[in-house]
Amino acid sequence: MYNHPVTDPSPASAPRYPVRLVALRTGLSPHVLRAWERRYRVVSPTRTDGGQRLYSDLDVARTQRLRRLTEQGHAIGRIASLPLPELVRLEEEAPADTRETASADAAEAATAALEATRRFDDLELQAVLERAAITLGVPVFVDQVVTPLLKRIGEGWSQHSVSVAQEHMATVVIRRVLGWLMRVYEVRNGAPRVVVVTPPNYAHELGALMAAASAAAQGWSVTYLGPDLPVADLVSAVGQSGARAVAISAVHQPPQGGDLLGVLRDIRARLPAHVTLLVGGARALEVRAEAEAAGARVVESLAEFRALLPRLAREAAE
Repeated sequence: MYNHPVTDPSPASAPRYPVRLVALRTGLSPHVLRAWERRYRVVSPTRTDGGQRLYSDLDVARTQRLRRLTEQGHAIGRIASLPLPELVRLEEEAPADTRETASADAAEAATAALEATRRFDDLELQAVLERAAITLGVPVFVDQVVTPLLKRIGEGWSQHSVSVAQEHMATVVIRRVLGWLMRVYEVRNGAPRVVVVTPPNYAHELGALMAAASAAAQGWSVTYLGPDLPVADLVSAVGQSGARAVAISAVHQPPQGGDLLGVLRDIRARLPAHVTLLVGGARALEVRAEAEAAGARVVESLAEFRALLPRLAREAAE
């Protein structure tokens, strides 16, 4: 557990900021701040006589670094008790491949989620996933918990060890948790906006939701418009929201047909030149050369998408 020395007289340790202001400065919602405090004691805010939590500059700096480190893939449970100088050292180092240290926790969470699915226990499934998202951070959560869980559920369905009803329940819960993650991160003033959708006739939206949660965790303002969105409505939403990027997820070719390349050409022709058009998913990779010729940037994976976002944010700020 981390605690400030009670005798520290420095101004940086003086309590002064309410939780809503800390949420704005750190990009974490009050919900996540409370969860980190309750479970990991990452900071120990002072309480006023009326019960309001007040945070110091040191609390804010510590929480900001913890958020950035979790975005790099560090599990919050492994770094929560480290002193601030150690967090600074970790952040200043070249980002290390932390997947090995987090993989055991992620694999355990994926297994627990699959077991909850097989027991048809939606409440436990949601609790497992929310806990994993908070403790592992969004990159590890989507790459090493949600993605393998979906694969194992699909394999179980084909082998008749997971029923259609169980698969549908899990999909609903995963969708709910990813939607919650999009709301967890507070949007800073001036944050760039990305619109996330699936194209017309494409109904599979979990890839889009994972991309939306990833963008939100990196400080983007996300407008998520769901699956099967007509091109005219997408272009209108981009104009009204002032978005600087559009992210499209195209996973499986729909049975009723879906002209992905035609849609991408149409979108690119209608979007302002400064708006970046991104597309990912299995179907996009199948037609990569044609999609890029249509003016879209094909993103091979969520990891590539996350790596691209900081550069796009810098370009939006220029």
